[in-house]
Parts: sequence; structure tokens; C-alpha cells
Amino acid sequence: MESGDKKLTVDIIDKPARRGLLLIIGWVGFLFFSLVAGLLTTVDFFKPKVIFGPSSRFKAGFPDEYLVGKVSTRWMKEKGVWIIRTERGIYAFLAICRHLGCIPDWVEEEHLFKCPCHGSNYNLEGDVVGGPAPSPLFRVVVSYAPDGQLVIDKSIKEDRVGVREKGQFFLPV
Repeated sequence: MESGDKKLTVDIIDKPARRGLLLIIGWVGFLFFSLVAGLLTTVDFFKPKVIFGPSSRFKAGFPDEYLVGKVSTRWMKEKGVWIIRTERGIYAFLAICRHLGCIPDWVEEEHLFKCPCHGSNYNLEGDVVGGPAPSPLFRVVVSYAPDGQLVIDKSIKEDRVGVREKGQFFLPV
């Protein structure tokens, strides 16, 4: 009987020691990964959050490349801009419908910018002539580069009547 009692005593002493060791390993692992996750989160918080994208400014060629009385769709797909040249000057529109942000189309036959999604229509001045759009199209800055090319800056835009026809939003030719 003595050998059986000895085995029972060893099992009783051994099981709690293993449980305690596993408990300590578990807590140490949990605390280690919690500290590492907290440290990584803190480091990520202090890193600058910069989104690198294409420039909002671009050269659009020389004024002579644009026909008087015509809407140029040359930069529509690549930059989302229409350039219009009249007898008085050049201006550019941002190709975003003011209703829900769709991309309108230039319909030459009707001389209108038409939104295919919800039916907003804009004239050559960018004013709403039909549909649900609440505001005119945005005009963007047009200027000359030192080499004589047009420079379009989409980061500055204007839709107020009286302001959009002057200054940096209209370039006399």
C-alpha cells in the first residue's frame, strides 16, 4: 500500500504546480502581447497620415489649342475638367454634378452638360437649367505658366455668380 500512497501524493502535488505554471505563462503571454499591441498603436498614432495622390494642378497646353466657342473634353477622362474658350477668354469647369457628385457628359448637339444619373442640366456658363442640382458647376482656377501654357488648379473652385466670371476663374485671351 505504501507505493500506491506515494503515487497519489506525487499526483496531488504535481497537478497544482503544472496549473500554476500554465497560468503564469498565460498571463505573461497576455500581458506581453497587450503591451506590444499598445506600443504599436501608440507609434502608429504619432506617424503622419499622408495620402499621396496626383497633383490638383496641371498644364493644359497652349490657349491656341482650344477652339473659340467649343468645349474641350481633352482633359475630361484624365483630370475631370472641361476647358471652354469664348471670344472673351478661357475658363474651366470641374466635372462633378452638384446634385450627388456624378460625372456629367458634354452633349454638343444641345450645348449642355447633362448628368446621366439624375437629369441635371447645365449651360455653358455652368448654371443649372434643369434637374435637381441645387448649385452651378464649379469653376476652377486658370492661369498661365511661365512658358505660356495654361495651368489648371482644381484645388480652388468657385460657383458664385459674379465671382466666378472674374479674377483667377476667368482668363482673358
